[in-house]
Amino acid sequence: MPMRVLLVDDSRQVQAALRALLSRAPEVVVVGGAEDCAGALALIEDRAPDLVVLDVELAHGDRGYDLLRCIRSRHPRLRVVVLSNFGWEAMRKPFIDAGAQAYFDKALEFRQAIDWIRERAGAGTGSPEGRA
Repeated sequence: MPMRVLLVDDSRQVQAALRALLSRAPEVVVVGGAEDCAGALALIEDRAPDLVVLDVELAHGDRGYDLLRCIRSRHPRLRVVVLSNFGWEAMRKPFIDAGAQAYFDKALEFRQAIDWIRERAGAGTGSPEGRA
């Protein structure tokens, strides 16, 4: 069963790039994309992803950190990987401490993030373990 991935980023361009790259892997299926917390939470409930790819800053002033904490509270087994323009350790550590499985810098580690997702999907670590 493919790993079900939800993309949460305020940039539709980033979502499109991620979707295109991830769709090349048969072990991954992108189940949707959201630009803010409300949209992400609705899609989590509706689409039951195994993994959320999360940006730090979202639309409408929403914060990825707040969404991560909400996900950890409501869906403790759902995996979250952060993909952000803020790559410094002062940003990375709080997200990891709050329960993100990984944190990647969009500018420097975009390819590594895609590889990380594909590796976990290929290893069968996406479903059903990742579901809440």
